[in-house]
Amino acid sequence: MFDKIGKSQTLSQEIVASIEQAIRDKKFHAGDQLPTEKELGEMFGVSRTAIREALQMLSAQGLITVQKGKGSFINDYSTAQVTKPMSLFLELNFDTDFIFHVIRIRKMIEPEVARDAAKNRTSEDISIIKSIIAKMDSPDYNTVQQMAELDKEFHLAIARASKNPIIPIIVQPIFELMPKIKPIILSQVDVAKSDAGIYHHKIYDMIKKQDSTGAFEMMTKHLQIAEEHVNILKKML
Repeated sequence: MFDKIGKSQTLSQEIVASIEQAIRDKKFHAGDQLPTEKELGEMFGVSRTAIREALQMLSAQGLITVQKGKGSFINDYSTAQVTKPMSLFLELNFDTDFIFHVIRIRKMIEPEVARDAAKNRTSEDISIIKSIIAKMDSPDYNTVQQMAELDKEFHLAIARASKNPIIPIIVQPIFELMPKIKPIILSQVDVAKSDAGIYHHKIYDMIKKQDSTGAFEMMTKHLQIAEEHVNILKKML
């Protein structure tokens, strides 16, 4: 299954690359067991030490699970394994300039997502979005942090309602920054809270009515206003 490889300072990395490619080529599927360390060593023509290092790397990447006494098994690769590294990257590189970049990318993506959500939403999606709106309106959810979390949930629920499985994967790392961004905006820009609440209701209404053009337009306006708030913030900093 695997070809022998030559000596190298990155021997284990070459083994990792070969096994990764085998997984991509569907030679292994979720739940499949890899050959034993001894068998892999013979296939690659390397020591068991190099194999163990490679398996540790694959385990750290979330591609396999090493079960002591049983062997190594291919994991069912989940969306969390995709979104978490991106979320970490964005969080570690977050600064005030990032707020402007985030709103710009949201303007490019979210109006079309809202359009698709209006076309494809189910009654369950409507119930979820409605419950988020109710919390936003409730006096029990009045802290800046609570509002930021609900804002994230609202926009992520719309992304899921689009029924395009790639959209939540793309936008979730961006939305994970909302609990960082929203408190900054709300604490500095007085009109931000009321403006957001008005357009959350308008967007919800359009999605509920399955008015795809209206949902696109309301999301566009919502994000244009959010960009205005960001510009106000930039002048204050």
